[in-house]
This record gives sequence, structure tokens and C-alpha cells, in this order.
Amino acid sequence: MSLFRIKNPVEYSFYQWMNNFPDSGHWADMERFFKFVKTVCRYKASKWKDQNYLKKKILEHTPHFDLNFLGYLLNLYVNLIEFHKSIAFSGQFQIGSREVKKDHFIELRVENGEVVEQELPIC
Repeated sequence: MSLFRIKNPVEYSFYQWMNNFPDSGHWADMERFFKFVKTVCRYKASKWKDQNYLKKKILEHTPHFDLNFLGYLLNLYVNLIEFHKSIAFSGQFQIGSREVKKDHFIELRVENGEVVEQELPIC
């Protein structure tokens, strides 16, 4: 058994993807692409978030990369990075500026496709 550590995970994930038939469209290649994008986001690799930088790196590695598929991947790349930046709604309490009765809160829920607000006591 041994331990290992990846010193530069973004570049490592890029080459894991690029060295394994990245433009085949096979599910395993897309999984490696997703791992690469997730690693870029996880380590906040600003230069790698630039799609022009990524395009340059891909074409340096594989000059005959399918350009139609490359365009698709670059669009998907930008969308995945934006998805990662988005913030999900939470079911936890949040601070708001609306006035409520003492020891009450506002509950928001959806009933039959309509948003319902109700002031309820904190129990």
C-alpha cells in the first residue's frame, strides 16, 4: 500500500481527460471531462476557467480535435462553471427585512403550483 498526492490537480485532471480519447463522445470520456470541470471549480483555477485558454490547451495537446465537438464542449464547459457558481435554495432559516409579530417567522411553500407565504410562531 502507498500514499500519493496530486500536486497540481487541475492540470492532472486535464491530462487524465486529454490522454484518454477526449473527443470520442463515450460516457467515460464525458465523465473525465466532468471531473476536470469540477476540479477547475473546486480549486478556483481562474486561468483554466477562461474558455479561450482551455481551447488553446486542447488544441496544443490534440491539434486535430473535432472542432464541432470542441465547440460543444466549450459551451458545456461555460454552462457547467456557471452552474457551479449558482446558489441553491435552502430550507434553513434566513434573515429578511420584513416585519413579523414577535416570535414569529414567515414560511414560504408551494401549494398547487402557487407560492404561499404564512406567518407562523417559532415553536
